[in-house]
Formats: sequence, C-alpha cells, structure tokens
Amino acid sequence: MLNPLSPSPTIPPEILFVDADSSAAPFLGALREKYSVTSASSGDSALQYLSRMKPGLIVTELNIPEVSGSELCRAAKNLAIPPAVLVTTSMVELVPEALEAGCDAVLLKPFAPNLLYARIGRLLRVRSEMLRARAHRQYAKSQHLSERSALMQAGSNRVWPDTYCPYCNHQGATSFEFASHRRAWFACVECKKVWIAKRRE
Repeated sequence: MLNPLSPSPTIPPEILFVDADSSAAPFLGALREKYSVTSASSGDSALQYLSRMKPGLIVTELNIPEVSGSELCRAAKNLAIPPAVLVTTSMVELVPEALEAGCDAVLLKPFAPNLLYARIGRLLRVRSEMLRARAHRQYAKSQHLSERSALMQAGSNRVWPDTYCPYCNHQGATSFEFASHRRAWFACVECKKVWIAKRRE
C-alpha cells in the first residue's frame, strides 16, 4: 500500500502546527516527511511566526495558551494571502467561534492520523489551485467562487441557509464534522451553540 505521506519531489508546502499537547508529536514526524512543518505550543508564538513567515496551512488546537486558536485563525485570515486553517479540538462548544473566525475545516479529537493527513492534503491542494488561478487572471465578474468559498469546499464545513438553529431559531447553520454515517455536528454562529442532527447532502 502506498504511503499517503511519501516525500514529494517539489518544494514542500509550509505548515504551522499549533498544539500545546505533547500527544500531537507523532503527527509532526509523519508530516515532515512531505511538508515543511513548524510547531508552536502557544498562540502567542504562532502569531510571532505569522509576522515573519507565510505558511500555506495552519493546523491549530482551539484551546491553546495566551491567544486562542480562534483568535489565531482570525489573524491568519486577515493576511493579504491568507493560509487555509484547520482547527482541532475535543471541546465542541468552541467550534462556533472558530467558524465565525473563518476556519476552513474542523477535526474533532480524537481522530485517526489518516483523516488528519487527508484533510491537510485536500486543503493545500485547493489552496494551490486557487493561487495558480489568481496568478493567471484577475478577479472578474465571471469568477464563480471566491477564495473563501473555494477553501470552505475543501474542508468539512458547509453552510445550510435553510437550516434553523434549535436554540435561537436563527436561519442558517454550519455543519462542520460528521458524528456518524447518518448524523453530523452543526453550529450556530449567532448564539454559539452546537448540536447533532441528521446529515445533510
């Protein structure tokens, strides 16, 4: 079976991996076989890195010291060429704030390593395609997808305008991760509540 993280002959994409938990260390070794990875254990050190470098992807735990993962996501999305942002957490109640900050995908802990690697690969692939298109043409009325919507399609986040929040009745909810084959996690960015409901297709 092929190694999903076999080395690439091209220049490896830059990834910033932010997590204070030492259990994340095994992921870093595998990721470094294919990507250029910088790790940080706090939001403050991650922000300092962003002031100097421009990664293609940030993988961040939401519950990190000093500056939260959502704040880090918001800062990243304010860059001239924003990176893709994949957030990880075991605290599902933190997800609505991350969605509001502009994260492109969510992985709920614990997750299988292959799921992390596949999500990273997909987000980087779509971002690369987006940047190539941007380099070859100016934004025009004929452009079908904005940069943000293109990245949203790469991850697991989906906005459902016709779905109402069961807590505040706000119209519009975001599904961000699958709970099972038939059910998914949803979030309301208005009241910051999360719930599990039937999967939408």
